[in-house]
Parts: sequence; C-alpha cells; structure tokens
Amino acid sequence: MNQLELLSPAGDLDIFKAVVNAGADAVYFGGDLFGARAYAKNFSIDDAKEAIKYGHLHGVKSYLTVNTLLKNLEIEDKLYDYLKAYVENGIDAFIVQDFGVFNFIREFFPDTHIHVSTQASLCIEYGAKFFENLGASRIVTAREISLEEIGKIHMACPELEIESFIHGALCVCYSGQCLMSSILGGRSGNRGRCAQPCRLPYDAYDNDLHLNKKGNYILSPKDFCTIKMLPEMIQSGVMSFKIEGRMKQIEYATGVVSVYRHYIDQYLYKGPNNYSVTEEDFKRLLDYGNRSGFTSLYLNQKNGPDLITFEAPSHTKADITYTPFEEKKIKLHCKVTALLGKEFKITFTDENGNVGECVSNVIESSKNRAASREDIEKAVAGLGNTSYVIDKLDIDYDDGIFLPVSLMKNARREAIEALSNKVLNNNSKQILEYKKLPKTLNHNQEIESFVALQTLEQLEAVSKFSIIDYIAVPLSMFDDARKLYKGKLFVTLPAVLRADYIDRIIIPDDANGVIVSSYDELGLLLENNYPIDKIILDHRLYTFNNRALKGFSNVGVINNCIPYELSMKELNHRNNNDSQMIVYSRIPMMITANCTVKNTIGCTKSNKHIKLVDRKNEEFIVACDCNYCYNTIYNSKKYMAFDMIDEIRSLGIKQLRLDFTVESSTEVVDTLKSYQAALEGKSVKYSEDFTRGHLKRGVE
Repeated sequence: MNQLELLSPAGDLDIFKAVVNAGADAVYFGGDLFGARAYAKNFSIDDAKEAIKYGHLHGVKSYLTVNTLLKNLEIEDKLYDYLKAYVENGIDAFIVQDFGVFNFIREFFPDTHIHVSTQASLCIEYGAKFFENLGASRIVTAREISLEEIGKIHMACPELEIESFIHGALCVCYSGQCLMSSILGGRSGNRGRCAQPCRLPYDAYDNDLHLNKKGNYILSPKDFCTIKMLPEMIQSGVMSFKIEGRMKQIEYATGVVSVYRHYIDQYLYKGPNNYSVTEEDFKRLLDYGNRSGFTSLYLNQKNGPDLITFEAPSHTKADITYTPFEEKKIKLHCKVTALLGKEFKITFTDENGNVGECVSNVIESSKNRAASREDIEKAVAGLGNTSYVIDKLDIDYDDGIFLPVSLMKNARREAIEALSNKVLNNNSKQILEYKKLPKTLNHNQEIESFVALQTLEQLEAVSKFSIIDYIAVPLSMFDDARKLYKGKLFVTLPAVLRADYIDRIIIPDDANGVIVSSYDELGLLLENNYPIDKIILDHRLYTFNNRALKGFSNVGVINNCIPYELSMKELNHRNNNDSQMIVYSRIPMMITANCTVKNTIGCTKSNKHIKLVDRKNEEFIVACDCNYCYNTIYNSKKYMAFDMIDEIRSLGIKQLRLDFTVESSTEVVDTLKSYQAALEGKSVKYSEDFTRGHLKRGVE
C-alpha cells in the first residue's frame, strides 16, 4: 500500500504553514490563474515559492489547482509561462480538469505529476484506466461514489493513486456536470466562479402536489464527514485523504487537519480493529463548521434524504479561539569532527537520509584557551531560527585545539544550507521548449442535421422530417426505436455511469454510432475495442480548446459536440470541422446523484418528472432517470439558436444538433418546423421565452 497522505487546503501562505504544522502531509492551493476558486485570495508566485520550499523542508508536498476549463487563447498564450514558474519552484503535482491542460502538461512538463480532478466525475475503473494509460499518477474520485466502487477502481488500477474527499462541503451536482450558475447568472463553476444556486430555496411540485414537507433547501447538501469511516476508506484503496475548504479560515483548516491527523495516526498505530472516534472529537469537527450536521451517506448509498439540509443552507460554526500550532522542527543527526591537523567537518543528516556538510580549515593546536566539547556543542546546536532541531549529536574532537566560534557557526550555516538545497533540489523536473499549436483553419462544409431524443413519441415526430440525417436514442430504447426508424440511428449513453450499470452498456451491432458522456464510458468503449470512428464525444466531455481536441485525436476519437459555455467569438479560435453544435435544447444544468423525488416523497422508480420553482418564479424540470439512478435539472428557458444558423455555418461546423428531452410530440413538430424554416433562410420568430445561452455573452 502507498503511504497514507492527509491532504489539506490552504487559502493563503499563513494557512499553508499552519496546516503543515497541524499535521498535513500535503497541501493544495490555487494560484493567480485557472483555479476552481477564482474568488479566493489565492497565492502569488512568490507566496507559492515560499510555501513549496517550506513544505519540502518539512517533508510536505505541494499541489497546484489548475482545475478549470481553458479557452484557446488562454491555453496558448498564458498557460506555459504560468506552469513553468511553478515547476521551476518545485511544485509536486498539478490538479487538472481540462483534457487539453492534461495533455499540455504531459507534452511540456513530462515528469511533473498530474492528479485528475474530481471535476472529471470519475466513477468507475474505465475512466481511471484511461487517464492512467495517458500518464496520470493519481485520480480524485467523484464525491458520489461508494466504498465498494472505490475498491473496484483500486483493484483494477493498483498502481494508480486514489485521492478522495473526506471532509467539507459537497456539491449537489456531479462535479464538472453543473451549468446552473453559468446559465442563470453567467458565473461558471467550470471556470471557478460558482454562485452556488443550489444553496437557494426551491419549491418542488409533482403536478399540483407541493413536496416541500421538510423544508425549501432541497438542493443543499450537508457537509461531508468521514472521520468514523477512515479504516473502510483505507481498506478500499484510498491513499490521499482530501479536506475541502480553500476558502475557509485558518482555525477551520488547522482544526480539521489536526483531528484527522490524530485518527490516521491512530489507525496506523492500533489498526482497524481498535479504531474509534470519541464524541468529543466529533463535536470538535462540528464546531469548526457544518451545514445542519454531517453526512457520510455517499460511502454506502447512492442517495437519500440524509444528504440534504432542507431547512438551512448556511455553514455554521462555534466561536473558536485560534491557537497556533508550533512549527514542527525537522530532526537532524549532527556529526562533528574536530581533530588536530585535520579539517574541521560538520555533517547534518535528516530522517530521509538527506545530507548537508561543510568542510573548513585545518585545525591547529591552541596557544591560549582550547575549545571544549561544550563550546563545540553550543556553536553547532544554535538552529533556533531554522526549521531544524538536533535530535542526535556526535562529536569527535581532540583536546587542546584552536577552534574559533565564528568558524564553527559559519560551518554550521553552510552545512544547513547545503542540506536544505539537497532537499529542495530533489524536486527539480524537466521543462521542454514550448511550441504553439497552429492557428485554426475551419472550412465551410455541407451541414448535416442530428437529433437526440428521449421517447418513442418524439421519434415518431422526428422521423416525419426528411431534413434529419441522424437520430440518437437512449440505449434502453434502441430496439424499439430501430423497429420504427430505419435510418442512421445512434445510441446515447447516460450522463454518468456507475459500477452497477456497466453490464448494461452493450452497443447493438446495427447502431451507427454512440454518444459518450463521460471518461468512464469512453474508457469502457476503448477497452472493448469499439470502433473509434463511431464514437461522438458529448458536450459533457469538454472540448473547450484545440489541445483537448488534439488529445482526444491522439487516442483516435475526433467526433465531438461543442460545449455550451463557448461564445461565437471563442468558437472562431476552435477547430470545429469534426464538431456538432447544439442549436436547440433545454440545457441540462445539473446532473445529480441526489434524487429530489426520493428525498421528498420516496423512490418511485418511475422516471418521474417534477418541477422546481425558484424565488423569481422560474420553473425548472427535474427528470429522474431511474434506469441509471440520477436526476437532470433542465433550464426553464428553451435554448434556441435558429436565427444564428448562417453565422454558425461560418464556423465550419459539421452537424447541427437538436436535443429533445421533455418535449411533447407537438412541441417537437413545431420546433422542427422552425428549424426547417431557418435552414431555408426564412426568418424565425420565437413565440416564447428562450435563451441563446452563452453564444453571445460567453463566460469569464
């Protein structure tokens, strides 16, 4: 088993040093750019340099969050210099979401470790294997998966490090699958600017039945706390135990770290059979901060009402007086040789075997007062302003020698500096010369029409329109759909694939292709040698930039669907010639393991649709997918870009795509009539409230 690692957040340099002394084995933090907490204080490069050095001297690793999606101009013009500065200063790993950033690091910083962020929503071993084969050293599991699912990943990938969250705030949405803040307020969670709309109140209705019996905060999860389940997590294969909270205060970070440090050490000392958590320590964690208590539900269940706060979304904490932790000094073995006629020599060795030494002047006999053992010990032991303390001291000396105090102190300083340099230089990594990708040259082509839908009624409506070239249906519906439709028929896989449902993913031989929504699904198809040219990457596999497209192309997959958050201006910089672009849908704003139906009226296993109503009286449809056990929350407004089709053609798009989800057959027909009119160059009038998403405004 890999050595267990307690991984702490740090919002600034003071917190970084404090959590090191509180017991963290590694610390993650954000820099000036590209981190998923854009509104946090974050680290300057000078702060990071000092933090990394401080951490390394104390045997603690540093990880930088580069876990947002990057646009082409950002990745080509800014990323290299940004990452290079951190690599030069010894960063141990980058935490990454964007597949383009992943491949960028592998190309230009080939021996710097990459940890694949929880934003990649990795739930099963096939996504983990996909990244491991491409050079990832670690994955951060989706917060929703169970101990059993973690164990399956570990068994399939025993050399891959597994990091899992153990404490702190939970997202109600699968990380990386949330567009709610982006669509409603223009603040993208994928870009580190989430406005947390899940913490707001909502009314839920099943037709006219009001479902809010327990409270209105039905999308607000409790905080995660796994302190009582650490042995089970360790036995499942977790090696890095991650605390959430880069925006939390110093008393929270150090307090939570200190409690988990104690219990990880207890496990290592006493073993799993003698592991127990006191009520006093559990209350300490509650006092540092919680949301209506804690939950560890996901470790054993897919969902349930115990996950949700219902009545209060805010983070509450006790009034705690912060007491700084003393710096943990690094223990050294010091050996001094002071023999007549020989060079004075001082050697420091740390617990990891790193050595720093200084050899000074040849020692002569004393004409006046000779140096005593006490003089030597006092001169070499003066390490008070450093991070070191002498644990063992060996002095080999002759009587009657002349040994000035200044000489000994200078030698001590040089030996300590040599030791520090040895520790820090152990982290040097390769940096290759940067080469930009050539500019995008999109060419106009004859655009095809592609429709994805959810019901047989929708299929019957769509099949009447000769303008549609391809239709995609859910896997569970394919056999019935093939009986009704003899054209080019694709399969759509679920938004998230969990371990219980892997055996269901059998693509029919007569399917013309498949839309994959996750790295897990892509890894599964590649593992089973499914024809690569028949795979389409859905918008959820974010091809935000050409580096991501290049990375997927390197594994043979080129067909893709453009993400929702790119603007027309930004799409001009993107290679679109193998891309679909959605021009009609109800934008899926959240994919949740949490089930609002189960939490309010109990599980019905009926693929039920209910309605959420927010404070502004906007209505959002919640669709239960009971085949794969997740909810999709759709935007209240229809996303339509029919009036922009001529402009879209100029982007070099391969296919225009329409996604039908909750529409009736009548709505489908009306929508396709408008779409056909737009293709024919006729003006299109929208008769209801609609949105063009981010095509005009983009996201920051």
